[in-house]
Amino acid sequence: MNLIRNILQPFNKVTLSDLVMVKLMNRTDQKFCMHILQLPAVLEALKTDYSLLEIQGETILKYDNLYFDTPDNQMYLNHHNGKLNRYKIRVRNYNQSDENFLEVKFKNNKGRTIKERIGREDFKSEFSPFELNFIGHSSPFSETQLESKIRSSFNRITLVNNHFSERVTLDISPAFQNQEKQITLRNLVVVEVKQDKAGHSALITQIFKAHKITSQSFSKYCIGRSLLEEEIKKNSFKPLLMKIRKEYYN
Repeated sequence: MNLIRNILQPFNKVTLSDLVMVKLMNRTDQKFCMHILQLPAVLEALKTDYSLLEIQGETILKYDNLYFDTPDNQMYLNHHNGKLNRYKIRVRNYNQSDENFLEVKFKNNKGRTIKERIGREDFKSEFSPFELNFIGHSSPFSETQLESKIRSSFNRITLVNNHFSERVTLDISPAFQNQEKQITLRNLVVVEVKQDKAGHSALITQIFKAHKITSQSFSKYCIGRSLLEEEIKKNSFKPLLMKIRKEYYN
């Protein structure tokens, strides 16, 4: 990680307040998976065209997430089965700033991701009446339909292009945990390119093309559960799971 921090030093830095103009709560996104050994070269290619989020002197930020689903895994199965107009519900903790949010993500049938969130005091799995009201208004799910499923964590680098029209997140070594086991994909970096409008190629996608890194559908929630649970339906994820076990475990 020290090598990566050294590469990040020359980047122009931005603050959270700078990112207000590129929050992209309603956006299109594209995901990529790459080996951590590819990360230094990719970052070197980006440093003149992207700025780097820095919080309290840190540029590699720790995130913790707690995901919720129905007892019959409706949200997981909707994603697995390719259903459009699907939801994810999670609680997220930003370690550096010690902020917590309850977030509802909606992927609509136009391919756009719409995220709503509210602040909360802690990282616990219980919901307050206000939060239950928020969930009911932001999704088709209610209090009795939700239970915590898995916890995930990762280290994130956040970049914004010089025009403040796109944001790029690079999630390093995602880890997943449930009550029975835990797993860390130490060699994996999950990249998400977030834009207000589709149709123009982000610079980072051109760099990925040069490094033979191709776009890849990837849900940390779904892949985490697929890796942790033997019995859960995972037919659609098998090619990606095979790639993960081959390239990113060790």
